[in-house]
Amino acid sequence: MATKDVYVYVRADDLDAISEEGLKPGSKTLRVDCALRQKSVAAWLGPDFDVMGHSENPQYVCLRARVDAARCQVAPMELLVAANATHIGRGQPKNEEIAARLVAAYEKTAVPIDQHTLGTFRAPEVLVDGEISADDIAVVKSPESGTRGEENRRIYAVRWAEHLIRVLSIQRTLMQLGELTEAAEHRGVAVRVAKHDDATAYLETYMLVETGEFFTVEKED
Repeated sequence: MATKDVYVYVRADDLDAISEEGLKPGSKTLRVDCALRQKSVAAWLGPDFDVMGHSENPQYVCLRARVDAARCQVAPMELLVAANATHIGRGQPKNEEIAARLVAAYEKTAVPIDQHTLGTFRAPEVLVDGEISADDIAVVKSPESGTRGEENRRIYAVRWAEHLIRVLSIQRTLMQLGELTEAAEHRGVAVRVAKHDDATAYLETYMLVETGEFFTVEKED
């Protein structure tokens, strides 16, 4: 049976309990209701995929969990964070309809871990179905400070820039994703649905009006 190593950051204070009880499903930080997230342990593909700043926080410890690959899906965390922001009205008016649509898109676009490719999502998180036994968990004393997470975000931005160029029927351009998003919004092709952030950037999530697809862009400030 194929296994995968996935990575979870936990508070150092919780380490004793986890070493006895393992990792339990459900989110402690997001208030928006998401059935898929609630029945899963959320993890990262590698330590460098963390976008919450936990990798640089001395209060957190990195754990490696070896799990059955069949239990793992990869989903776009950026959409769930956007949904949470609209659900609680953080930095914008509450909008439960948009929050529900973002959660639905998060669940619908989740893919089995073996089918995930870099750049599919801006912040790909691994959802491990059910709990993870303490026997399958080990502390990573010195997590690798790799660049795969950064590379993933770059590929995601390029992929969406290329998609918007097609949607806007632009022949040749040096415009980046942010400028293309502004052009799409100006033409009424895309609408902003959420403002949010993570440890890497201020973010805005947009919806393509015709297809209902969501994408997330980094803002300068």
